[in-house]
Amino acid sequence: MTYLKIVQPEENEANQLKNYPEALSAKLLFINKPDVNAEAILDEAKLYFKNIVGPGEGEALLFSFPDIRIELADANIPAQCLAAIPDEKHPGIDLPETALQQNWHWSEANEFVKDCKYELLVTDFMTRTLEYKQRVNLFMNFLVAVIKATAPNVVYSVSGQKLLAPTKLISIWDSEEREELYGICNVRLYNIGDTPGKEMLMDTVGLSIIGLPDFQIRFSNFDVNDIANLLWNYAYYIYGYGDVIKDGNTMEGITTGSKWRCERLISQLQPERMVINVQPL
Repeated sequence: MTYLKIVQPEENEANQLKNYPEALSAKLLFINKPDVNAEAILDEAKLYFKNIVGPGEGEALLFSFPDIRIELADANIPAQCLAAIPDEKHPGIDLPETALQQNWHWSEANEFVKDCKYELLVTDFMTRTLEYKQRVNLFMNFLVAVIKATAPNVVYSVSGQKLLAPTKLISIWDSEEREELYGICNVRLYNIGDTPGKEMLMDTVGLSIIGLPDFQIRFSNFDVNDIANLLWNYAYYIYGYGDVIKDGNTMEGITTGSKWRCERLISQLQPERMVINVQPL
């Protein structure tokens, strides 16, 4: 389906609101103290990367990818990813309250996470200037390799603010019909106070981390599942084509041929970021 239709002259891109890339990260959560072994991670990662360099003995778990280069002002360096173990003298997991609120894809998530006592942070490093699809592919390949090597009980997507079942994340990423955004993006639902008609707001969260716009829709007369599906379609559209939607463009709504107007503005909900607000005409 084609969603985008230009209906107004394009604005000067320099004047548009934009998002800028931030670190991609996830927390692997464990009930029991994990055995984090650099060689085991390296073995799993070699299934995804032809060229990867692991840490030396006694070094932090920082892995380099010589085939993926980062251009800096005065240097050319390999992309890197880190698996960071918190202070073992102070076990415990550090999750925001939002981690427990929007797990529509996994109804048992909160039950699984309540017994977790240990965490392992996985993040990309020095990669923000990479093309966003290449960056997502790098991070997710490494993340899945670490999951396979350490067998966590729960994965927390920091950008997507959601809890994930490790085995499902692996199967989705390794599938021939891969869902590229499953591990880094989420669709959220909120009631908007005491507004007339029980107005609700749904948005995507996670796209801003890779420098793309997120989306939000306020509504009262549409089915929640229809809006959720629409937002996922929008998310994959912009992931596929890039930051191409300008103020005044229209996208197809729930019904075939409908036109919903797009406006770039600051999000109503945290985290503060630029979103494309979509409204029926």
